[in-house]
Amino acid sequence: MRRALVLSLLVAAALPLVARQRSAVEDSTSLDAVVAAAVAYVNGYQRELTAILADEEYRQQIHGQTPREETMPRLRTLQSEVFFMYAPGSDWMAIRDVLSQNGKAIKDRPNLREALRTLPPDEVARTFKRYNSRFNLGRIVRNFNEPTLSLLLLADRYRPHVTFERRRVQKRADGVWVTIAAKEARVPDTLIQDLSRTPVPSIGEFVVHATSGRISQAMLRTTLGAVRAELTTEYAPDVRLGMWVPTRFIEHYLEGGRGQVGSDPRTRIQTQFEEIRSVADYRNYRRFEVKVTIK
Repeated sequence: MRRALVLSLLVAAALPLVARQRSAVEDSTSLDAVVAAAVAYVNGYQRELTAILADEEYRQQIHGQTPREETMPRLRTLQSEVFFMYAPGSDWMAIRDVLSQNGKAIKDRPNLREALRTLPPDEVARTFKRYNSRFNLGRIVRNFNEPTLSLLLLADRYRPHVTFERRRVQKRADGVWVTIAAKEARVPDTLIQDLSRTPVPSIGEFVVHATSGRISQAMLRTTLGAVRAELTTEYAPDVRLGMWVPTRFIEHYLEGGRGQVGSDPRTRIQTQFEEIRSVADYRNYRRFEVKVTIK
């Protein structure tokens, strides 16, 4: 009887501890707590993932095209160096220096390192975005294909116009991860704008480590006219840098829809359609030293 009483007292004493632990987990996985942790992480990450260089293999493929352009290749592979940079007063940016296309070296390409030494980062980014757009496969016009772009929905410049929602909570060996969704309002200064500078709201989804705010996967989705775009970035730890870095960047673009207009085969009109999928893999991360001009 006495043993049973002691056991009951021990169980009763343990219950408040279990309740407190459960409450602490629930507090750390609340929407406000996870968003705050992710925001703090991205603010610090912008400063950490700067003056960083990585090797990129970028594979593009046209999965469907109507009408089909016979002279346009279906596949293209680029080998590049990607410079990750952040300068005060500017957006975070990833600038590609394309070294080869389908195994053939690019001749007479602009000197990115020299540009970074002599020009403001924004100007360098604009120049190389225009230059690198010539390597995009397909008819769909795009120049916002950067692996870190989606994280900017959590940055101070854009976050005030973003609403968040908690989707899932998962317990893993390395802690608790929470998936949150983000929806950007239609304001003048959206993260993405079309070619006429018209605001284009985006939606996002982030897999966030509940306590550290670290992000293992980020997705961004937007629609520009008839073009639907989805960008997904996967992150993993890098031993050399001691931080998590982009390891894979997946793009999916759709324009129009498959189909035909008209029932008479003699007058039937094919609707314009294009689907492009791209995958970029990153390796050999290292720091580079260059005196960046900030004006």
